Amino acid sequence: MIKTHLIIKLLLISMSIFGQKEIISQVDALEFDRLVKQNNGILLDVRTNSEFNNGHIANSGNLNFYSLSFRKKLSLLPRDQAIYLYCNTGYRSEKAAEFLLNNGYSNVYNLEHGIMEWDLEELPVIVEPGARPDLDNKMETERYYALIKSDPLVFIDFYAPWCGPCRKMMPLIDSLKVEYLEDIHVVKINVDASKKLIKHLKLIGVPYLAFYNKGELVYTQNGAATRAELTNLFQTNILKQGLSAIH
Repeated sequence: MIKTHLIIKLLLISMSIFGQKEIISQVDALEFDRLVKQNNGILLDVRTNSEFNNGHIANSGNLNFYSLSFRKKLSLLPRDQAIYLYCNTGYRSEKAAEFLLNNGYSNVYNLEHGIMEWDLEELPVIVEPGARPDLDNKMETERYYALIKSDPLVFIDFYAPWCGPCRKMMPLIDSLKVEYLEDIHVVKINVDASKKLIKHLKLIGVPYLAFYNKGELVYTQNGAATRAELTNLFQTNILKQGLSAIH
């Protein structure tokens, strides 16, 4: 009986050991900076070349997450060194980290909230000569505060051109803008073009949605929303606006 129990215990320990999976080391900007400075690992920016040129961490390489050869090139990284990954918000770099862990890499770090948090901490970046900043739907801080008071109801979609969920929501936002043209001021703000404002608001992820009623923030959403959710939000605030006008 004792021998049987011993065998079962050993089997359980063995299953536990082999069942363990490596996990991504998610770190904030200050810890990421400290680790990169203290270790001789590989620092890799997985954004597009344009994003990289407009502001990257010193001594980082660049592999475009959206490139067809991305995974092939990623798998050529040495396995005996720490690998530090980052993108704008942490999403693409996290996916890259998952790929590495699934392919035998074990010492992988991800800048959890990306270079957006890095900027919030006022850590340095390098802008390449000749970089062409994205100016579409740019918003300055002073203009933003005038905007949210310009109409009784204002809805804002903070997006980024490289953000998959943001791109998926674009047709929805555009249709709502037309549908509620007479009642709600719908605005799109490009976070890449509005870095001073984003830093001021301390935003670290997109899509980020905000709704203002008479200049007061009454709704926020980190991440995508459905048509039903936004339609309900719009209708509720239109109704409140109407009731307020009656009184």
